[in-house]
Amino acid sequence: GLLEYSRIGRENSDVTRVDVTGLLEEIIATLTVPEGISINIVTEMPTLETSQDRLRQVFAHLISNAIMHCSRDDGRIELSSRDQGACYVFSVSDNGVGIAPEFHGKVFKIFQTLSARDRFESTGIGLTVVQKIVEAQGGTVSLESKQGQGAAFRFSWPKRYKGDD
Repeated sequence: GLLEYSRIGRENSDVTRVDVTGLLEEIIATLTVPEGISINIVTEMPTLETSQDRLRQVFAHLISNAIMHCSRDDGRIELSSRDQGACYVFSVSDNGVGIAPEFHGKVFKIFQTLSARDRFESTGIGLTVVQKIVEAQGGTVSLESKQGQGAAFRFSWPKRYKGDD
């Protein structure tokens, strides 16, 4: 995770045409999704000229986190997008354990986790990577959540790829 974090901004990423629906389906197919958790794409996803690798990293971290923290028998993860003019706002939301408001800032700090490390295998770097990638594109990341009521991570991604500088 630390190596991945250190490379952001130092490596150029190839820009290609990315069908976000196809990308999400590929990501989901590579993840171990426990029985009882469903992952659904609930809105039409765009096709972008962007870095597939960077967008994949962001979605993979957010979806993996949602799976890890969704310990319900009826776990639900929803992926959506909204056109905001110069960018798209993507959302990864779940009905998992949620995060109390006083910890919202902590989740984006490097090596910080909200659960005991013996309960969840986590480096505490995934959301920091997400934030660094998104901000390198000129976007923002936000969290909406309450303890016990799930979480929604939203990030803006420009329609025109900015690069890693």
